[in-house]
Amino acid sequence: MVLSTATLSAWAKSDRDGGSLSLVRHLADSAEVAKLVWDRWLPRHTREVISRGLPGGEGDGRLFLCWLAAVHDVGKLTPAFACQVTALADAMHAKGLRMPSAVGNRKALPHNLAGQLAVIEFLVGLGWDRGVAATHAVVVGSHHGVPPTAREFRNAGSQTALFGSGQWENSRKELLTFVTERTGAVARLGAWQAVSLSLVQQSLLTAAVIVTDWIASNQDLFPLDENRVSSVAAPAAWNLLGLPRPWQPTVVAVSGESARADFVRARFGWPKSMMVRPLQLECVRVAAAIHVPGLMVVEAPMGEGKTEAALAAAEVLAQRFGFGGVFVALPTMATSDAMFARVRQWVENLPDTPSSMFLAHGRAALNPEFAALRRRGFCSIGTDCADSGVAAHAWYVGKKGPLANVVVGTIDQVLRLALKTRHVMLRHLALANKVVVIDEVHAADNYMSTYLCRSLEWLAAYGVPVVLLSATLPPAQRELLIEAYRRGRGDSDDKACVAGGGYPCITLWPSPQGAVSVAASGRVIDGIEIGKVCDDPDGLARTIAGAVVPGGGVVGVVCNTVARAQETFEALTRAGFTDDELLLVHSRFVATHRMALESRLRSALGPPAKSLRPGRFVVVGTQVIEQSLDIDVDLLVTDLAPMDLLLQRIGRLHRHRRQQRPAQVDAPRCLIRGVDWDAVPPQPVPGSQAVYGRARLLRSAAVLGARKESTVTVPEDVPGLVAEAYSDEITVPGSWAAALAVADDEWQAHVDDQQRRAQSYLLPAPDTENSTLQGWLMAGIPEDADGAGGQAQVRDAEDTIEAIVVQRCGNEVRVLADVPETGGMVVPTETEPPQKLAKQVAACTIRLPAFLTRYGRKERVIRALEDTWYPGWQQSHWLAGELVLELNEDRRASLAGHDLEYDSRLGLLVASTQDVQ
Repeated sequence: MVLSTATLSAWAKSDRDGGSLSLVRHLADSAEVAKLVWDRWLPRHTREVISRGLPGGEGDGRLFLCWLAAVHDVGKLTPAFACQVTALADAMHAKGLRMPSAVGNRKALPHNLAGQLAVIEFLVGLGWDRGVAATHAVVVGSHHGVPPTAREFRNAGSQTALFGSGQWENSRKELLTFVTERTGAVARLGAWQAVSLSLVQQSLLTAAVIVTDWIASNQDLFPLDENRVSSVAAPAAWNLLGLPRPWQPTVVAVSGESARADFVRARFGWPKSMMVRPLQLECVRVAAAIHVPGLMVVEAPMGEGKTEAALAAAEVLAQRFGFGGVFVALPTMATSDAMFARVRQWVENLPDTPSSMFLAHGRAALNPEFAALRRRGFCSIGTDCADSGVAAHAWYVGKKGPLANVVVGTIDQVLRLALKTRHVMLRHLALANKVVVIDEVHAADNYMSTYLCRSLEWLAAYGVPVVLLSATLPPAQRELLIEAYRRGRGDSDDKACVAGGGYPCITLWPSPQGAVSVAASGRVIDGIEIGKVCDDPDGLARTIAGAVVPGGGVVGVVCNTVARAQETFEALTRAGFTDDELLLVHSRFVATHRMALESRLRSALGPPAKSLRPGRFVVVGTQVIEQSLDIDVDLLVTDLAPMDLLLQRIGRLHRHRRQQRPAQVDAPRCLIRGVDWDAVPPQPVPGSQAVYGRARLLRSAAVLGARKESTVTVPEDVPGLVAEAYSDEITVPGSWAAALAVADDEWQAHVDDQQRRAQSYLLPAPDTENSTLQGWLMAGIPEDADGAGGQAQVRDAEDTIEAIVVQRCGNEVRVLADVPETGGMVVPTETEPPQKLAKQVAACTIRLPAFLTRYGRKERVIRALEDTWYPGWQQSHWLAGELVLELNEDRRASLAGHDLEYDSRLGLLVASTQDVQ
């Protein structure tokens, strides 16, 4: 078939220098790239899901993706699009594609929507049912990341001037016929017309077309040059891009316990003499035995090796079921940073190392290991990426980052799977390609759990194996998560899946056995003494000094608020502890400073082989200490917290096997503070109640107070304590009953409110009545969903402001002295700072306390920060538009009726002034 001169005149790309690329050439490039995306990039499981229901299996799936890529921009053959460049529109006009005298509102017919309409009419013209055609064409309508709404679709049909009739209509049909013949799809359309694509297939195909379009639109790879053969140019461009293939793990023998033990040791570089724990062996056995990908809920004590068990199981699952990578999600950026190093070590030990890694959180650029991988990745462009080392490939940045083979990131990255936001289908593809591991899953509150459950539904619909890890998962939460996964799979069996009562335990779905009890490793922390201590900071400091000053030892103090942590740290300083003996870690340090502090924490208190433990040391911190950090303290002091979180904190106590601990802290002891113990019922401090709610704190106090023994044994007592604290039948002293009933009612109202608010931007479930993605993201969140905006929507946190912190010294602006590498450096403000310095300054951010923006003060704070405006910074990609908190020579500033001071040891201090409005 030969195209008419009118159709050949249609353009797709242009630049400011007058260059252009025809629509025919761009679609041909896209079709060829789609073949490579299928053959060299999509994992086997994803290809199988896309091909599900197509008569020709994966062969049809490949051809179908190629055809969709070849038609995705057909909507550019409309006056609405073509009129944008006058010279090119005139050329089309001269070839018979007449431009209307008045085009009207172009926004009423974007080219993706025009393409969707054109493809539907083309398929209907071939005898397709309109409803079936809509499930295919919606991929074209969604390829810019947002499917059209039903209203947009209805209104588009009446936009005759924008859509174009006569020769415009003829050329669109001609082009669609041409590419259908050229791709070979013409022979299969008849077989496909009976296949309605599921929402799962529509989402994955849309994401694959987006990836294809991004690559084919890259002018470094595909210049605006008509004189090329796309089938030759595309493989050359792909080789230049060097996009890594999906991970394809080697088949390993794990049929016997000895083989499984050798497998685990090899993956983590352990010597033959090192014991592999029963939990790790059982996770590998289960992964090798299950018949279909499913959900594994792994519950085991702190320090039992759950992370290693999950990674070993993930390799087996990926190999058996054709997944191309692993996604490891954690509660916070700090825990993600710590985990990144551990996962990278595992990756480097694999016999078939995945080619790309990505650290997915807002401060990833500050992680030195990830930065080193990124440098390796950027250097690799132009090579075939066939070496055995892992890299952070340069293409995997921004929204594309989670598409890498192995990703470590915050749980937000998984929760955003269920968030209505542009390009969410890319996140679906990223996770559908992988085995997903979520650590510390109990840390998700009710608001986050709403998103987590919906994410699990989608992961189940994609057939993704999910491994959930926790030491202290309440039974009701476990059942909620399993039920979400069951719904997503569409299983009709309504039988509840509950754990078998053992601990450690692996709960499976789907599985006829439901749960598997696992033998404990023998690692027991027996007789942990639980005591109460007064809340006076100076009195606490004296208690700690009495415990560790004579013979040494390491104390961990966990506070529920930053203010309490700062207050405790100052008391310890007054008690005579030196800077070398103290460490404070919380969220109100400048980001680069905080990372250095967290690195010091891991270096001091990590596993014996990886740390240099100080003789006498006190670390004071907030909740970061309780989550996923492999640190070990001799004595624990903690604010009262919900039982599951309290036990997480206790999990840092005597965590590592050590030959000898100082005599006065040789027996494990946990002291609980933050409570008026003399009140009836006990009265937690206001800050703790604001964070956790009074009900859960009273329940913890009641369960601990009701125990006959004053000690706790880990792991034996863990599941019982958690279950009792969250039980509807909890036993409390009679004098507490009324207060607890009121607190429970308040907490339930809070939970109901969280779940209601979470619905606002919640993605529909995969089993929705809608047959297409149309309207999928209606009322979605703004464009910054990959940044703070997205995090704010999937976490129930107060709206806060982030600003870059600098210090004015005379006429100069300097980096704070506490910042590693660049501390004290002068930063140009009238001219553009050097790129390397600008990037480092951009990382010197701090998130201001939420109370600064309460009561209508947010706009006032923003205006005050905007008063500090540096013209030179607006020329920098890293600094343009950023808010700046400028401190004076004394490191002080006034903001919204508050005095702010940045202290090297305490972080940001905030105090009210006399003129607070």
